[in-house]
Amino acid sequence: MDAYPVPSDLQERCIAGLEIDTYGFDQTIHVLAYGVRQRDGSLLARLKQQQSNRSVRARLIVERLNQLGVGLTFDQVLDEAKTSKSVGRPHIARALVASRHCGSMQDAFDEYLAEGRSAYVGLDRLAVSEAIQLIHAEGALAILAHPRRLRNQNNVRELCTLFDGIEVVHPTADREYERQLLDLVDTNALVATGGTDFHARSGETQIGISFPQARIDRFLEQLHDRV
Repeated sequence: MDAYPVPSDLQERCIAGLEIDTYGFDQTIHVLAYGVRQRDGSLLARLKQQQSNRSVRARLIVERLNQLGVGLTFDQVLDEAKTSKSVGRPHIARALVASRHCGSMQDAFDEYLAEGRSAYVGLDRLAVSEAIQLIHAEGALAILAHPRRLRNQNNVRELCTLFDGIEVVHPTADREYERQLLDLVDTNALVATGGTDFHARSGETQIGISFPQARIDRFLEQLHDRV
């Protein structure tokens, strides 16, 4: 809500949204929240707490790297994070590359930062059920983000029943997978979204995505009903 202030003349056309990193069903699950309006509500308060936890975790990872003989400072990590309010493993990976301890970000994760590696530190994340409850308490919609990226695809159908909708269009989802997601949306009376950032597939040059007006209308109706 604070990342991109909306000009006053666009307020009525813009919907506040955010993406939350949660855990459930033995895997990471990203949850999209659309229609968050309260800046002092319980959802943002909980996310600020999680943001603080991320900073503590990042410092612990740097300490663990130092114990392994990798000379990296937290200031170097902050240099890579720049203006980001949430310091995470990608920033540490960039710092490792910039300081020539690793050849690439992927090398940094493979050698040090991925789960199970020598410098990995777990993160106390929101449970997916808690995130959805907090979103609903705000009168907002909870959307399952990019389900194709879920480690366990066997849980997709079960997960859908917890959400108000599914992010159908995403670069990771080919046309067939997209069709399957739309079937899940229609079968469970959910809404479909396509992402508000640039979600074109590889090789596609058109900015934005094509989305049926009827599905946009249903999304807006569901959002309005929550107010």
